[in-house]
Amino acid sequence: MDVRRISDPLTLAAKLQVVTREKAKAHMRVRHADEDDLIQDLIGYAFDFLHGPDGWLNGYCLLAEEFESFLPAIDTTAELPLRPVSDIDAVAVARLVNGTYEPAPAGTFVAATQDNFAVIARLAAPGAAPTTAAGPRSYRLSFSAGHVDPDDVPMPLKQSILLLVGHWYVNREVAAGTVPREIEYGLRCLAGRYRVSPNHS
Repeated sequence: MDVRRISDPLTLAAKLQVVTREKAKAHMRVRHADEDDLIQDLIGYAFDFLHGPDGWLNGYCLLAEEFESFLPAIDTTAELPLRPVSDIDAVAVARLVNGTYEPAPAGTFVAATQDNFAVIARLAAPGAAPTTAAGPRSYRLSFSAGHVDPDDVPMPLKQSILLLVGHWYVNREVAAGTVPREIEYGLRCLAGRYRVSPNHS
């Protein structure tokens, strides 16, 4: 997946809008404030474990970030590698010309959603030849993926964060980012519908 983040990294404060410290403490029945900083950090770790290009969800973004994706060619259609795309009309396509990316001419491509994925489709004129790749990064797709409003993050994904936080809080000798089989099973039950195999198409 040739993708790079071009927006500033999400802050811990932003991640805590998806699952608050108070929510996590209630989930774990923690009534003291001695470990508030630890619990906040665990929420951030759990968020990162699930989120984005390298997350357990295989490209589902919890909160909106700006990305660029690169392709060698777009002959008919190309699927954006991350989801959900927050503004389909803001997806931009550029082609590498003499070492510089130039916006694709108006009417060349259209962005649409298909089976919950964002897809770029080439609007080729009748008889037009397919594109020829100038290199592995001939085309650049710019887009935003993730929920703009933290309240829109699906509840099963919020519960998945709580599941991870609770596990890491109790099992402190386990490094954040690792999960045993039973926690993995819980994640699949809660969030499996949002996780997509790389060969889903």
